[in-house]
Amino acid sequence: MFKYGVACSLNDVSTTAPIVLRGPIEQLCREAHEIGYDGLEIQLSNPRQYDWGKIRQVCKDYHLEIAALATGRELSENGLCLLSDDESIRRAAVARIKEHIDCAQEAGCQVIVGSMRKNIPDQSQREKYLGYHRDAILEVAGYAKDKGVRIWVENILTHISNFLNTMREVQDFVVSLNQENVGVHLDTYSMNMEDNDIPGSYRYCGPNLEYVHFSDTARLYPGGGNVDFHAHMHSLKELDYKGFITIECVPLPTAYDCAKKGLAYMKAMETIVDIERDASRFR
Repeated sequence: MFKYGVACSLNDVSTTAPIVLRGPIEQLCREAHEIGYDGLEIQLSNPRQYDWGKIRQVCKDYHLEIAALATGRELSENGLCLLSDDESIRRAAVARIKEHIDCAQEAGCQVIVGSMRKNIPDQSQREKYLGYHRDAILEVAGYAKDKGVRIWVENILTHISNFLNTMREVQDFVVSLNQENVGVHLDTYSMNMEDNDIPGSYRYCGPNLEYVHFSDTARLYPGGGNVDFHAHMHSLKELDYKGFITIECVPLPTAYDCAKKGLAYMKAMETIVDIERDASRFR
């Protein structure tokens, strides 16, 4: 079986955010464990406001891993952007990711960098902005390496970030960095919009694929929309994928129902795919 995670927040956030469970760590762990998850992805800003030793212990008490800390809220809540024309903002963004890395080391997890890159604001200066992004990822990867933390670069929809949108673009970028602690993070919500060949792109990213978000159309829980999760599951099984599959969805109809229905669907689809793969050996 795959390992399954759920996107969480340690404080209350808008229900329009693709974060499933919200609340103090004891509540998050109790609900995630009760439903049957294996781990939590924690989406947050200002990470040093929390006691990560305590958070790690509570998760351990509930037999849950912390899969990752996600940094996107640093852009939406604090305006920290890796591509800003203001050097002081770029430096503050890098410094904040380093804080996430420090906390991830204590929590025993990895760090996602996705929407903090935002947009290339002027395509006539594309190389300059790509350089800002590349330099930032290299810097935080170097900082994370000695702490045993991995950096996962995520594919993002075009209307959120106008580069590194497809699965193959993220793979090419990660390979170009040549950093052993930087991996590929794929999101089905973005893949559904940006990629035409899901199985082929999975194979292309396979050597560096380390983390996956499952989210259906309209950011609903898996099974609530039109994404072909059957194809995604087959592709991940073909790769012998060992990382987490984490649902990142809006909390509808309720947060608990979203988490429960999403996990039930993913496990059922995995069972179907396992049966199909076993049957194919006799054809």
